[in-house]
Amino acid sequence: MHPPLEITKTLHASPARVFEMFSTKDHLVNWWGPKGMDMEIKTFDFRPGGVFHYVLKAGNGFEMWGKFSYLEIDAPHRIALLNAFSNAEAETVKAPEVPFGPDWPLEMWTEYTFSPDGEGCQLKLTSYPHHESEASQLLFFQNHDNMKQGFKGTFDKLEAYISELAG
Repeated sequence: MHPPLEITKTLHASPARVFEMFSTKDHLVNWWGPKGMDMEIKTFDFRPGGVFHYVLKAGNGFEMWGKFSYLEIDAPHRIALLNAFSNAEAETVKAPEVPFGPDWPLEMWTEYTFSPDGEGCQLKLTSYPHHESEASQLLFFQNHDNMKQGFKGTFDKLEAYISELAG
């Protein structure tokens, strides 16, 4: 098995405050997703067994649907979920072939942890393909650098949003 994707980011807020950014619809809508895309939340049911279903919209009309299926929540320390692309009906669907390719994993097990780090919080994302073929695992592994770039933009938006709230 290939190593999981791991990304860490230190934020200038308490772990409880950063956890709140992930667990509250009114916060999440302000920062989740790549730079240059707006998000609309269709469903937000933050509990084990609940679903966060959303659409990301680009200015050119492109839309990308996604969902989190929450597995475990240990406030304010940890969130475990299955992350997947979806359609407007919240059904899990294959990722768009461009740019992901036909072997992109259908679901990724993903964990966010929130740990004290000095005056702030160390946010850590860990993710790997969930029950996937060797080809899917390899493609996911080969794209770690691309995913790190994408999450850098998302986590930079989170950092800016936390700063904005702090005033």
